[in-house]
Amino acid sequence: MLPVPAGPPSAEAVVIRARWRHRMRQIARSIRTAALAALLLLAGAGTLGAHPHGNEPLILGVAPQQEPTKVFAMWQPFLRYLEREVGHPFTFETASSIEEFQKRVVEGRYDIWWGNPLTYIQASKKVGYHAIARDTTRIAGLLVVRKDTVKDVKELAGKKVAYSAPDAIGGTLLVQDHLIRHGVAADQVQVIYTGTHDSAYRAVLDGHADAAGGVPRSFNALDPALRERLTVLARTTEVAPQPFAVHPRVFRATVVKMQRALLKLNWVPEGKDILSSIQYREIVVSNDLDYDVHRQVATRLKIPY
Repeated sequence: MLPVPAGPPSAEAVVIRARWRHRMRQIARSIRTAALAALLLLAGAGTLGAHPHGNEPLILGVAPQQEPTKVFAMWQPFLRYLEREVGHPFTFETASSIEEFQKRVVEGRYDIWWGNPLTYIQASKKVGYHAIARDTTRIAGLLVVRKDTVKDVKELAGKKVAYSAPDAIGGTLLVQDHLIRHGVAADQVQVIYTGTHDSAYRAVLDGHADAAGGVPRSFNALDPALRERLTVLARTTEVAPQPFAVHPRVFRATVVKMQRALLKLNWVPEGKDILSSIQYREIVVSNDLDYDVHRQVATRLKIPY
């Protein structure tokens, strides 16, 4: 064992220790400064990535379920209300076709958009969009046939079924899923697409198809004389309707303002007229879990998402 020196440390030892402590404090301060700078840099990067627009308008995209000019006119009162409530300018966009609109959604063009739930589950996975609100009215599909013809869903095996479009959630996908779950495989049915629900119903009436996929709204809107010649063979399970979904780049505080503004439409004086203009009954909070059933339907139909 080394001998322990007796008496107080030398002046030289005191100086060395003082210098060592000073150096350690400098190193500690440098580490803290570097750590703080890194945190600020990360926070700044997150802020910049969260909202690249600055004072530029947020883009509201709406699916063109009708003529684009009509869609534009329908949504103008909603757009002006949203700007006022959120305190930020918005610009409205639709597209010339459903296909073009869906392409833009999956590319992440819109800050907030409203449209097909199938597009939502695809865009939520690819872009990170998340649902914040929806209508209370749920979507159901109808399987429609001529009266006194088909009596059971299983009889449609080997028959022809008319649909409006390949990705229409209510009148196509839910009906196709219903057929599969009741024993009629996809390859057992000959499919034709007519462009609209009305055309699908007429294909049945004219004998060009044995059944048609539709939804309650379009079926009830048929001319009574035509509707009288048809009957609903089956009604599908109801699912959540089209969501309002926001891009992950939008500030959380802005998302909260948008969601709050949507819910306020249920009770503010102008809310009833605005909801009516976009064919809504009542808005409720929504989230991604509302669309898990759509993912199950897509899986059964082998639709990638």
